[in-house]
Amino acid sequence: MLRTEIQEQDKWDLTTIYATTEDWEKAVAEAQARIPCFPELLPEMLSSPEALFRTVEALVKLEAAVQKIYTYANLRYSEDTSDNTARQLMGRAQDLSTALAEATSGFDTALLSLTPEMLAKFTEDYPPLRAYEILLRNMLRFHLHTLSAPEEALLAAFEKERSTASETYETMTASDLRFGTTIDEDGKEIELTDTLYARLVRSENREVRKSAFETLYAGYDRFRNTFASLYAGQIETEKVCAKVRHYGSALEHSLFYDHVTPEIYRNIVKNVSSHLDVLFRYYRLKKKVLGLEELHMYDIYVPLSQQSRQHYTYAEAKEEVLAACGIFGEEYVNTLRKGYESRWVDVYPNTGKVGGAFSGGCAGTAPFILLNFQGLDEDVSTLAHESGHSMHSWYTRRNNPLQYADYSIFVAEVPSTVNELLLAYHKLEHTTDRAERLSILGGLLELYKGTIFRQVMFAEFEDEMHTLSENGEILTADLLCEKYYALNQKYFGNEVVLDKQIASEWMRIPHFYYGFYVYKYAIGLTAASHIVRRLRAHGPGALDAYLRFLKLGSTQTPIASLKIAGVDMTGTEAFDSAVKTFGELIDEFEALL
Repeated sequence: MLRTEIQEQDKWDLTTIYATTEDWEKAVAEAQARIPCFPELLPEMLSSPEALFRTVEALVKLEAAVQKIYTYANLRYSEDTSDNTARQLMGRAQDLSTALAEATSGFDTALLSLTPEMLAKFTEDYPPLRAYEILLRNMLRFHLHTLSAPEEALLAAFEKERSTASETYETMTASDLRFGTTIDEDGKEIELTDTLYARLVRSENREVRKSAFETLYAGYDRFRNTFASLYAGQIETEKVCAKVRHYGSALEHSLFYDHVTPEIYRNIVKNVSSHLDVLFRYYRLKKKVLGLEELHMYDIYVPLSQQSRQHYTYAEAKEEVLAACGIFGEEYVNTLRKGYESRWVDVYPNTGKVGGAFSGGCAGTAPFILLNFQGLDEDVSTLAHESGHSMHSWYTRRNNPLQYADYSIFVAEVPSTVNELLLAYHKLEHTTDRAERLSILGGLLELYKGTIFRQVMFAEFEDEMHTLSENGEILTADLLCEKYYALNQKYFGNEVVLDKQIASEWMRIPHFYYGFYVYKYAIGLTAASHIVRRLRAHGPGALDAYLRFLKLGSTQTPIASLKIAGVDMTGTEAFDSAVKTFGELIDEFEALL
């Protein structure tokens, strides 16, 4: 449909941000007038606690104003990328954000002379400054890693060059890489793409899966030395940046912002990989369900059960999500219902609309949700997922001032995944249809396998490759393939035949260019699984702990935030709990089968 053909109640209401485009223009003009004034505050910033207060408050308010401007433009652009007005708004918002970054770039350097003792004295002498104490203490953590103004300027000048390897990888895989032809379910020869591979490798026809698998990896392997050079270059860039900023390793550098240590990271890998016996049991189940004597790498993505294809109206989907969220109590459910009624959600696909789904907004707006709803089961799950993000944002913004009205990406996927899991359990509890139950259970098993075990395998590979590089090893294609194959042997054991092509899989994982990001996926599901287990068991204080977690914003470190929710990522309980749930789901699937 064209956007004009969609009813108003099915579009988000951006007039709650700015009533008209003219109001947005006024906000832009005001921000443009304020931004050049900010650098004038920096020379005297540490002359008194009052001066520090004025500077930090000005920074927080200016950033919030620009974020609101950017949010409106981004949401307008997302709803229809072909709208020239929206494209212009987006471009101007980006320019404004760049101007703000340039004007405020000297703040961190100006803060270098502030010591913890000095901050304590300032907050004692001037109590209003205490409102920013957590923010400032977090900034002081970076003192040892902040360089002089000329050095910071030099690093900033090379910002684009530092992403050369990842951008080249994206360009090559998206535009230049060709795999040749494979066969589809009808026996026809077709051109293989990465997107098409994701469908074919789930085909019920084994020859289709095998052909797609072999064709895909033959394509990647033709450029094995180029991919090795790109990945080694990415690791080298991360190593140099860490060294220049006085971190012990690229891993430490990547984790520092989230208050996570290399020890915690490696403890996550250790805890998950100590439970591989349950993963092997899952593969034995898959072999049995598929009726295969041997399970090959091209067999592992076939669904355990054909997905149920119940069709939902959007009204039905909302009620399903609200019912699943009933466990959180009246305030949560009523707030979410009111959000739906107040047009937080942009529901249907239209010409020019971006694909997928997201929860967006900022401290000065509603927590909007973009969907491309088509009535499928997965669309209901997506609504639950994005509603989890939006309610996290609602609680955070409602309970914190501007400077703490956001949360770390480290914990962002927890509330969304909690809602997704609760929806699945709600469906299980309210259906007696065997096929639907098998479909739901099979989907949950795939989720645990892919999000915890597979992502941790990636995390272990990433750490091992950086360690080898830091010890002077040259990361050739042969070495990368050898190490990746050995790691697959560990995570698949004797349950899956390791076809030689899987040694090249590291070449098709874009997340290896994101700097130790993949472990966060495992964190999200592990934490959510433990929380859902406690909530469904009505554990003492479980609900209060979770709702308190939703309200924390950035007042606590991510690890401390999860502890408040009842999840200790430094121990073993959360991982044991998630693996226990995985095992119970296998039990239930086997019994039903």
